[in-house]
Amino acid sequence: MRAGGRPPAPPHPGLGCGAMSDGPALRSGSRSSAAPLLDLAAVGTPGGPLVVCADGDGAVWTWEPLRDVWRSRPLAYAFTGDPLAAAYPDAENEIDAVAAVVAGGRVVLAAGGAEQGPALWDLESGALIRGTDYDAPYLGAVTAVRGAAPPRFVTGSQYVGELRVWAPSAGTAPLELPSGEADIVGLAAASVAGRALAAAVGLGVDVWDLTRGERVAELDCAGEEVGAVSITRLGDRPIVAVAAGADVRVWGLSGDGAEALRAAVTGHGAPILAMDTAVVGGRPVAVTASEDGAVRMWDLVEAAPVGTPFGHGSGAVLLRTAEFRGRPVVLGTGGDGAIRVWDLAAALP
Repeated sequence: MRAGGRPPAPPHPGLGCGAMSDGPALRSGSRSSAAPLLDLAAVGTPGGPLVVCADGDGAVWTWEPLRDVWRSRPLAYAFTGDPLAAAYPDAENEIDAVAAVVAGGRVVLAAGGAEQGPALWDLESGALIRGTDYDAPYLGAVTAVRGAAPPRFVTGSQYVGELRVWAPSAGTAPLELPSGEADIVGLAAASVAGRALAAAVGLGVDVWDLTRGERVAELDCAGEEVGAVSITRLGDRPIVAVAAGADVRVWGLSGDGAEALRAAVTGHGAPILAMDTAVVGGRPVAVTASEDGAVRMWDLVEAAPVGTPFGHGSGAVLLRTAEFRGRPVVLGTGGDGAIRVWDLAAALP
């Protein structure tokens, strides 16, 4: 998951892409708005995969890739219990970070932004499930806990460095985890072998055991700026991948600590802007996008690149892995606002 707040300006069209093609692209789609996409999430629903996006106008959109259907999703105003909210009935949400899960037969959205605390909505109706207030810390990052049952969200706040774990309902108070960081700008979370974990990017990278509510590791990135973090598995062992500078670093978690599994994986010629991980063909991989416009895939066990770089001329500043009809894919979007879906299994040699 990305770190560092809003995505930077994309590279110049075509920069660094001379050796790439659209690669194993399954499909692509574009919405009617010209506002840049700031965040995206993917969730599996009974009707097929659904992509949820936040754009630069504070709007939330969904895309059904299998039917290429886009919908704008109006949401009830998040602020509750404050006289200002009643005084300004036309006030709008300021959303630039989103996550989604399916719970109780509906898609639940967790979202907020640089000037709005986290809140929960029923995505289909736009009704507010749990609101925020004017005293709530603003949202720095949000993610769903992959593989968790029941589903949960993790949010990281700006300024006060607070992590919270949320059930997708109104009746359960969130678990608060004070991280000690001044600003949380990136998050990843997953349940591996029954162990729910979160990695938070602040001044460094901290790993939390969400079940125990304890910090279990602090990862040393050798002073490099962290661009993204993700959690995946090697068998039943959780592993954390961190994009730091132009490198990918990998740690294995066991007990109450972490150990570096490999030397830093180097291959990009520019800093990595976005990264996510997946398990493809039984092996953990990372997918990265850098300032030079390249999208690359890495075998995290061998610490080596796999397949051919792919991408598109506008560069990619957001990446998310997901499953479409049981196949691992990565979603990428860049300066042209289009979302492309690449088949990761087809990208392997």
